[in-house]
Amino acid sequence: MRLFAAALLLPAAALAHQATVSYSELSVRGRSVEGVLRFSLSDLRTQMQLEPPQLPTPALARLLLEPFLLEANGQPCALQEGAAAQMDGEDGIALRALWLCPTPVEELSVRAGFLESFPAGHTHLSRISFGPEQISQRAAQADEPSFEVRRVRSVAAEAFRFVLLGIEHIFTGYDHVAFLIGLLLLGGSLVELIRIVTAFTVAHSITLALATLDLLAPSPRLIEPLIAASIVYVGVENLWALRARATASALRHRWMITFAFGLVHGFGFASVLRGLQLPRAVLATGLVSFNIGVELGQVAIVLAAVPLLRRLRNLPVFSPALSACVSALGAFWLAQRLLT
Repeated sequence: MRLFAAALLLPAAALAHQATVSYSELSVRGRSVEGVLRFSLSDLRTQMQLEPPQLPTPALARLLLEPFLLEANGQPCALQEGAAAQMDGEDGIALRALWLCPTPVEELSVRAGFLESFPAGHTHLSRISFGPEQISQRAAQADEPSFEVRRVRSVAAEAFRFVLLGIEHIFTGYDHVAFLIGLLLLGGSLVELIRIVTAFTVAHSITLALATLDLLAPSPRLIEPLIAASIVYVGVENLWALRARATASALRHRWMITFAFGLVHGFGFASVLRGLQLPRAVLATGLVSFNIGVELGQVAIVLAAVPLLRRLRNLPVFSPALSACVSALGAFWLAQRLLT
């Protein structure tokens, strides 16, 4: 173990002199993995003819890079074109390459397949970096050519990241904001507003969890038009209640309507987390924190909108006019989503 640690600290030029050892330095950046693989000329000459400074990059890539297989979160990463070979000191070669993974890398699995054709006892030492403070070291040999490494995150930092994502989603999800504003246009007591917002929160939390965990995930082609239809409904119900002077009656049952539509909106929220394809290791943290972020965003909207709406509601035409605008906006989104 001491020998391994010491070897990783040697400068690149010195490493090239080790005849039975090769090295890799992998740097993870989002979906990409940048790599430098270092080999001694003496080891490579057991595999192919080499006459430096002329380096046959395509042949080196076939021998060393193509069998060097990377998987991120269980899915294979693709070796990109443009690998480059150069001399590494007087008797070493460095190969630079880039792999692109399907999702941001949280768990990286590496198989050094070239070990099968190298001299017996050859060891490959790897240094994997997820950032300045997250560096791991691994070793592989022909009888055990694979290794794995996982990003280590601070739970607090990870939770905060998803809270911000939830807040951002609610503020940039204009259809969700329009729905919330429509719910507030009839006014109501503090208890009634709390009941309405709580029903929406509970409902979308249920479906957000179901969809993110892949237990129930309806197609966006169904969910997105239903979200638009919920906005149309709220605007139309507002207009009916105002005209029939049935505001009190509408507010009494509005929490039930809000709960039903909250189930639909939860599937819409889930599209963000499902798109990230989170590994199991961060799924629970992401789900809870994202939901908290959505709630914080909703509370901010309600706290900002309620005092303003109470003042403007004294204008006779304000609530009917804004309800009509909400309904028209929902109808526009509904037509747009049904036609695309």
